[in-house]
Amino acid sequence: MKDLPEWAKREESYRPDKDRDAFISRSLLRMMEMLKVLRAQAGRRHRGQAGAALALLLLLLLAVVTARTPAFLWTVLGGELVLMTALTGAQLRKIIAGALTAAVFCLLLVLPAVVFWGPGPSLLLPFKTFLCVTALNLLQQYFSWHEITAALRRFHLPPEVIFILDTTLRYLVVLGDQASLLLTSLKLRSVGHNPRKHKAMAGIMGIVVQRSQRLSLEMAEAMRCRCFTGEYPRLEGPREKGALWGRLIPCLLVAFYVFLYLRLEGFI
Repeated sequence: MKDLPEWAKREESYRPDKDRDAFISRSLLRMMEMLKVLRAQAGRRHRGQAGAALALLLLLLLAVVTARTPAFLWTVLGGELVLMTALTGAQLRKIIAGALTAAVFCLLLVLPAVVFWGPGPSLLLPFKTFLCVTALNLLQQYFSWHEITAALRRFHLPPEVIFILDTTLRYLVVLGDQASLLLTSLKLRSVGHNPRKHKAMAGIMGIVVQRSQRLSLEMAEAMRCRCFTGEYPRLEGPREKGALWGRLIPCLLVAFYVFLYLRLEGFI
């Protein structure tokens, strides 16, 4: 048996240069956070009240935008604070942080008008922005995306639009899972100093795009095999106790806020 060559016997002391993988870690954490939010929303069920809540939200946004006095805006804020009492601390921080960020950005936009023309109705715009963003975040926290897309059928939206929205949300989770696995494998295989991290990220993006194309072709073939005709029916769940009250309470809230708007704005 021949001896090993000298180069095989020589010990190697390979010490890779120190490198920072904060870019990969941040990307992975953001991806996992997005997947966590989507999966948490998919588990929320509120007995089919999303349609009435969506109608109330649209009416409330229209009233907030057209309000000329702060009296009605304070009543809307009171209603939103009542809804916030049923949420957790993490949900409240997310809602308030998003609403305050939008309000501060709106304040910066209207600040020149306040400086040159003095305080006036323009100061109500940040308050209105805060109320509108808070209302949208509350709808997002109380109902899942699937309930909201199902409720859009009651507003006579085309089935193609509902199908695209629902399919997009589903594929965000599927492709997000694959992107997180690719980021994890990249992080585990990264050895040494890599000054061109953007190339690795571009490779991951390319793989995700290729897999999305493959999944879209597979879904199109599956729809063709199942004779999909473009109809996207909304499945009706079983009638539950309290469903009548679930529809009656939003109707009473609509009547209450309509009366307050007309009264406080001086129409009656």
